[in-house]
Amino acid sequence: TSIGYYTYCTSLLLSEYLSLSPEEASQFLRRHKRANQVFEETKQGHLERECVEEKCTKEEAREVFENDPETDSPLVSSACVEQFGEKKKGDLVTCVHNIPNQCSPNPCNHKGTVRCEDKKGDFQCHCFTGWAGLKCEEDVNECNKDNGRCDHECNNSIGSYHCSCRDGYSLSGHHSCLDVNECTDVPNVCGTAQCKNLIGSYECLCEVGYVYNNETKTCEDVDECESHVCGEECVNTPGSFRCFCDGRQGKKLGQDMKSCEVPCLAPDMKRNSRSLYLGRMFSGIPVVKLRFRRRVHTGFTAEFDLRTYDSEGVIFFAGGHLNSSWIVLAIHHGKLELQLKYGAVSRVTSSGPLVNDGQWHKISVEEQGRSLVIKIDKEAVMKIAVNGDLFTLKKGMHELNLTVGGVPFKEDGLVNKVNPRLDACMRDWHWLTGEDTSIQETIRNNERMQCYSSENHSSFYPGHGFAYFNHSHGDTQMLSIQLTIRPTSTIGVLLALVRQDHVPLSISLSTYHSGKKEWAEHILVSFGDVIVASTPVDLCDSEIHTINVTVSGNSTILEVDGQLGLTEPVEHLESLDLSSSYSTFIGGIPDVSLVSTPVSAFYTGCMDVMVNGQLLDLDEAQHKHNDIRSHACPLVVLGN
Repeated sequence: TSIGYYTYCTSLLLSEYLSLSPEEASQFLRRHKRANQVFEETKQGHLERECVEEKCTKEEAREVFENDPETDSPLVSSACVEQFGEKKKGDLVTCVHNIPNQCSPNPCNHKGTVRCEDKKGDFQCHCFTGWAGLKCEEDVNECNKDNGRCDHECNNSIGSYHCSCRDGYSLSGHHSCLDVNECTDVPNVCGTAQCKNLIGSYECLCEVGYVYNNETKTCEDVDECESHVCGEECVNTPGSFRCFCDGRQGKKLGQDMKSCEVPCLAPDMKRNSRSLYLGRMFSGIPVVKLRFRRRVHTGFTAEFDLRTYDSEGVIFFAGGHLNSSWIVLAIHHGKLELQLKYGAVSRVTSSGPLVNDGQWHKISVEEQGRSLVIKIDKEAVMKIAVNGDLFTLKKGMHELNLTVGGVPFKEDGLVNKVNPRLDACMRDWHWLTGEDTSIQETIRNNERMQCYSSENHSSFYPGHGFAYFNHSHGDTQMLSIQLTIRPTSTIGVLLALVRQDHVPLSISLSTYHSGKKEWAEHILVSFGDVIVASTPVDLCDSEIHTINVTVSGNSTILEVDGQLGLTEPVEHLESLDLSSSYSTFIGGIPDVSLVSTPVSAFYTGCMDVMVNGQLLDLDEAQHKHNDIRSHACPLVVLGN
């Protein structure tokens, strides 16, 4: 403050005024005033001289100290003026001259001080950048102002600060942060994966179906099957996966390639509870066995309605046993055939119109005296003389065994060999002029013994089970297959050649073309799981379609309804070895791996099969599921 200045000058003036004579003052200064001399102001100021030679003012004191802090210094006032101002002039002068160097010892913080400047009664600490305060003891936090001009992070330190950048950036200069392109600046940063630079980061990319491994820096296949992406069976493949549905349960792969769906049309499965299906047992054993016992001998009579498309099979057997008297009424070449054996006499007679036209015919067999009369629709077509009795006398009782849909002995015991399996329907039967009510009750409680209400001529595949043949197809140089189908499902195996666990050839329906990755109804021809020919077709139109497939060497020709299908371009595929032994499966495949062929579903619908010009009769198969109808197929429910 200015107190020091006024105190000094006032004290000196008062001392002079009160105590000194002019002589004494002159003796004290020992020099004359130099006021108003030309160069007086160019000399270093001196407190004693300025306040004696000239009028003591703040201006004169400023000339001494040459700055405001020392001019206003309280040290001079407190240390000298207050003590000597009014007492001893010499002591006052001495006190002023003896004010010590204020920078010794150095009062400034040595870490933050460039230098200490003595101010003649005060001091000034000159601070390094980053320090502040009277003694440079205070750290300046540069980060408090505009984040220290740092782009990202400002880090204060004692007496300084520095800028830093987040990961993915590098410091440019002292304040700026620039993105680091790790894809070019860091060698092999992603290994075998593709590197994509991001702002402040980067990303290692793999193709769909692969995931990046940070440790190995490689793209590894994702096993999607572990996350149960498929409705049923899943097979992992490199970079992808494939879902399979168990077609043997009537399912197909949905359009999402994961779920399983059901067929598009439904056959008319309505049954007649008062009808008897004769072809229920593929083994050829009878579907009904009866024994009649009479105290009084009566003649044999049988009457029933019959409907069939089958050209061969046993309708019924009546008599004793193999070596006794018996008759067998059968169908052979579409006509009724009667085989009889009376002791050593055997005979076969066939006559009348065709009865395998799918219409109901009333058939009767009646023993009249020594003759058997057979009628079709009440018209006699056969009259055969017999010499014997169909009944056997046992313990006073006349007994007769009757079986329907088969014979009670092996088929080679017949007079004329006939395949006993008969796909036929019977109703309104009367045996020995009576009706067995117990049979009716059994049939009502068992749908499989009943006939479909309406049928067409074809083989019916219910969507479960198959038939297969082991015989050779003849010409080993070419295989010709013709299929006539009316499907009620858009997926299913029509025909397949199977050897052990492999499916070298298959013809199937599918709603998905795995080669084209196309959702549409197709007919596929495949070698193993590779599609070699295909054509799109509307499979849910309830219409009949004709499929022709010809395989010869590396050539495969598919024709559907007279239109050529597309032969698929396939490289390095072995041709079908037609000289090998195969089992021919119709309507499905056995329990092989689902990945053996594009389609594993059982076929649902009607189908007739010809191989190399020969019609395959399912009654002649090595095996046929009992629910497959060999010669009759139920109608389709339109609008379903």
